[in-house]
Amino acid sequence: MIMQWKYLALLWFHTNWITANPIEVKPVVATEFLILHNNDMHGRFEQTNVNSESCSPEDAKSNKCFGGFARIAHEVRKYRAEAKNGGIPVFYLNAGDTYTGTAWFAVFKNKIASDFLNRLQPDATSLGNHEFDEKVEGLIPFLNDVNFPVLACNLNLTKEPAIAASKNFAHSTILDANGTKIAVIGYLTPDTKSLSIKNDVEFNEEIVSINAEAARLKAQGHRIIIALGHSGYKKDQDIAKNCPEVDIVIGGHTNTFLFNGTKPSVESIDGPYPTIITQKSGKRVLVVQAYAYTKYLGKLHVKFDKDGNLIEFDGSPILLDARVAQEKDVLDLLEMYRENITALEKSVVGHTKVYLEGRKNYCRSVECNMGNLITDAMIFSRVLEDQGGDYWTDAAIALHQGGGIRSSIDRKPDGTITQSDLLTVLPFENDLYITRITGKTLRIALERSAALRFKDSDGAFLQVSGIHVVYNPDMPEGKRVVSVQVRCADCLVPSYSYLNDSAYYKVIVPQFLVDGGDGHVLIDRVNPVSIRMQKTIVEAVRQYLQERKYIYPDVEGRIQFIGSGKSDDEKGLCFGGLGRVATVVNRARVKGATLYLKAILFTASIGKQPIRGNGQLIS
Repeated sequence: MIMQWKYLALLWFHTNWITANPIEVKPVVATEFLILHNNDMHGRFEQTNVNSESCSPEDAKSNKCFGGFARIAHEVRKYRAEAKNGGIPVFYLNAGDTYTGTAWFAVFKNKIASDFLNRLQPDATSLGNHEFDEKVEGLIPFLNDVNFPVLACNLNLTKEPAIAASKNFAHSTILDANGTKIAVIGYLTPDTKSLSIKNDVEFNEEIVSINAEAARLKAQGHRIIIALGHSGYKKDQDIAKNCPEVDIVIGGHTNTFLFNGTKPSVESIDGPYPTIITQKSGKRVLVVQAYAYTKYLGKLHVKFDKDGNLIEFDGSPILLDARVAQEKDVLDLLEMYRENITALEKSVVGHTKVYLEGRKNYCRSVECNMGNLITDAMIFSRVLEDQGGDYWTDAAIALHQGGGIRSSIDRKPDGTITQSDLLTVLPFENDLYITRITGKTLRIALERSAALRFKDSDGAFLQVSGIHVVYNPDMPEGKRVVSVQVRCADCLVPSYSYLNDSAYYKVIVPQFLVDGGDGHVLIDRVNPVSIRMQKTIVEAVRQYLQERKYIYPDVEGRIQFIGSGKSDDEKGLCFGGLGRVATVVNRARVKGATLYLKAILFTASIGKQPIRGNGQLIS
């Protein structure tokens, strides 16, 4: 009898304990694959230095070079070989902007882009805004010559049917992971309309277009969907939040470096890899990007259950430094193109005593000496045309968009600047124009310049000559220009006076800005005047350099800031984010405290703790 009671008691305890403490059943992995990805390669077909500029022979000999297509090829082929030998399936995806950025592309254009991408054999790429730099006519041959799909679902091509009819353009494509179909949808920022040379492509909003394409693919039975596109890190996160069928977002455009832990090189870390976005439904969506210029190759390992739910993930960007081998066939392909590039590298056009700063985090937010050099050369070119009559010139002001400055020029031991350097900095070969605008129009352009600092499309920030402008970034948009002084043209001795909103001024600008590039309006609406100058921007800068034994442009206070001069995040005006949540949780863990459910305002006073790819906090 006693034994029976003991048995019953044990049975009661076991049954109730199991009920109260159910055993967690781990989801069964049905699909597993590896994604290798990169973006914004910008013509870096050859290895570069640590700042993604031309790699000198000295750096190459001392193993200080990075990236290049030959290293990408090595890593992609290595993982594909492992997959072929029984490893997990691997896909290589690219998020656009292979075009533009070096002398290699400036000379060979779409031909070199298609040849080198075909060596890498991506499973799919998206279009980038720079794929439109050579007009639609420079894109069509690329779309026909590559041997992989090029994706974008949010383009209205009614007026550009040749793109839609091209061999490899598509809204989406389907990949296979051991029998499981993976859908990949492409997208491209509508900002392309103002960032590229005029064309008749119309752009639809990304989220609406992705959701429509995802619904179509879902109806066909595809349960795992990747969005691959070129709209920037902020928009990628919006897509992850608002596209319920999307599981992974692979992005580009903002050259964003996502990483966990100590940075492996000089790039600042912009967020965790992957960035995890939780939708209202509780679904987690991964967002990744891999900086730019072929320096890194993103590596994301994911697992899904039979219903297409993401259950596990890990990964990190791979730094493609000298420890990564270079594939011989890709190096051989470089040599086939090198003869013309070598001629440019040997063509000395000038000498500099100083480093010429052209990096985007400078020339798109503050005065940079490369911007001063370029705009001064524009002024000089007009002076040589001798159209000032009794005065020194008829156009004493020049503007150039920061986004059109694509690289720095390092100071070599002999100070030489080559034609190759020049084409790397200024790959667009814009004609120069004189536009006649009011002071008010000029002020509005400067306000736009200030408003787009630290934004995804910050290329609109203007470098200047003949202007002294003071900004206060703490003021609301439209009121950030504190003062503007402009240089006189109809004077015997150039001097500065305050901008008169109702007066007219002749201003030198590249054709890109005349055409409304970056959203600027630099043509008078009532009486439009635009006079084409004799030289292109590259010709003007080359002539300026050739007229001088040495140049040594400095940062001289043409563009100044009062107030904090910082972004909203730097000023402490941003709130929330997973990083701040992580900080609060980690503080509690460190102190051994108990976490209670209560409201916490995640202000800027709370630091941002990095998060590992598997969602664990870094202690």
